[in-house]
Amino acid sequence: MEKQYALGLDYGTLSVRGILLDMDTGEEAAVESFEYPHKVLSKRLPDGTSIPHEYALAVPQDYLEGLGKVVRSLLKNHEVKPEQIRGIGMDVTSASVIPVNEEGIAMSMVPGFESHPHSYIKLWKHHGAKEYALRMERTARARGEEWLSLVGGNISCEMFIPKTLETQEEDPEVYERCSTFLEVGDWLTWYMTGTCTRSASMAGCNSYYRRGIGYPSEDFFQAMNPEAEPVTKKYKGTFIALGKRAGYLTEKAAEVMGLIPGIPVASPMVDSHASVVGAGADRVGDMTAVIGTSACYLMNSHTGEGIPGIYSSVYEAHIPDLFGYEGGQSCVGECLDWFVKNCVPASYEKEAKEQGISIHGLLQDKIKDMKPEDWKIMALDWWNGVRSPLMRPELTGVMVGLTIHTKPEEIYRALLESLCFGARIIIDTFYEAGHPVERLFATGGIPGKSPLMMQMLADICGIEIQVCESRLASARGSAIMGAAVSDVTEQTARALKDWIHKLGSPMEAAYYPNYQRRDIYEERYRQYRRLADIFSQQGLVRQEDEIR
Repeated sequence: MEKQYALGLDYGTLSVRGILLDMDTGEEAAVESFEYPHKVLSKRLPDGTSIPHEYALAVPQDYLEGLGKVVRSLLKNHEVKPEQIRGIGMDVTSASVIPVNEEGIAMSMVPGFESHPHSYIKLWKHHGAKEYALRMERTARARGEEWLSLVGGNISCEMFIPKTLETQEEDPEVYERCSTFLEVGDWLTWYMTGTCTRSASMAGCNSYYRRGIGYPSEDFFQAMNPEAEPVTKKYKGTFIALGKRAGYLTEKAAEVMGLIPGIPVASPMVDSHASVVGAGADRVGDMTAVIGTSACYLMNSHTGEGIPGIYSSVYEAHIPDLFGYEGGQSCVGECLDWFVKNCVPASYEKEAKEQGISIHGLLQDKIKDMKPEDWKIMALDWWNGVRSPLMRPELTGVMVGLTIHTKPEEIYRALLESLCFGARIIIDTFYEAGHPVERLFATGGIPGKSPLMMQMLADICGIEIQVCESRLASARGSAIMGAAVSDVTEQTARALKDWIHKLGSPMEAAYYPNYQRRDIYEERYRQYRRLADIFSQQGLVRQEDEIR
């Protein structure tokens, strides 16, 4: 009997990855990727039109091109037949917003809209909607909106609704001509199935949608802006629950992807949430830390009450029958990359080249034996604002303790430590709300590359960390969803959990806290929190001045 595979597609910020997962053994039988030709648009559009510095956009054509090339490469390069693909799952970066017309065509692909920034994909890191997030938050507080407590008590400009409000007010032409705003995952699902659907888990996590209740009320939007229609009138499509089929592959999409029509397609997930599935973290008290460019900390719970500073509390966000919480850091790997690209002397680059290692590897070698008495620098991990628990995108990074004798590796170490302290604040926030972490799984690009950071994280948080063997936990999770909607399985929560348990990634390493350093890290953590209190208050004063 020929092997059967589930296809998992993982749409990230810079590329799309695809894997074929053996539905019997859980082996990642094939992996391919495609980098978007236009990368992230942060200065100008493809036609040369300038865009504000806080914008982070993407080109829809890149995503469609990647869909065809990745899937065809998986089949061709690994000698897999199209009929061996039994189900398709997909995840996409959180709150990636795209306006489309009534035919499902991205507005930036409609003639005449190529020079409109708001016609492109707005990525998670798009911060152009700050004003609209503040308006939403002020109005929700004034009205005592219950849903505000379920998103941590604050509105992030990275979420779905502020970005669509931004389009409504700043580009009425795009707003009027588009038929609906979609998560990019829902748009790609429409492309593959021919049906406009909405992922209930994505809508809950990014758009404040609650099952049985819906979006924030039309009265709320009218209170915020009486002259504008409630933007939710532009949110069309049938809701599909976690792990359910959104439809079947059309002939048109099958031809593009090199597959056969009729393959079941699962409702898409947020990329970090798919990592929970890929890690097999299916118990109450499991936390999955997805650590890469940014970081997400995803918690399973039986209850879904709001936690201040934790910006998502959604039923079946990532595991059936459980509530899923999400906290996060806006800048982790990106912070470290900023440092090595801008603050490392040429002599270090030469040394790394001579040793045949990366700059990151060289710096970590230099600090691995550093003694506690040499830890003089303290930093705040706010290089791209703060998600949890402050939810303050306007805050910026801080570093104190520098002297003329400070070496690059000492600064690098302080940045690493600050990132771990930022993670601990999130974990402490869960503990204080009555949600202790029972198991912590680490996935993403950094855990497998930096044993030093994983050990530091275990020491600072005082918790065992298990690192997933799979380097593609999100894509693996999407493939598991593909297996769960295949024609060989039932569409039940129990069946989905069985697939997660069967195909979740094995663990490759475990890191245990070094309690000999506990007192040192506890004191430094107190210093970090005092520093955070000082600079967050200063930032709040500046923000209030801007509002006035």
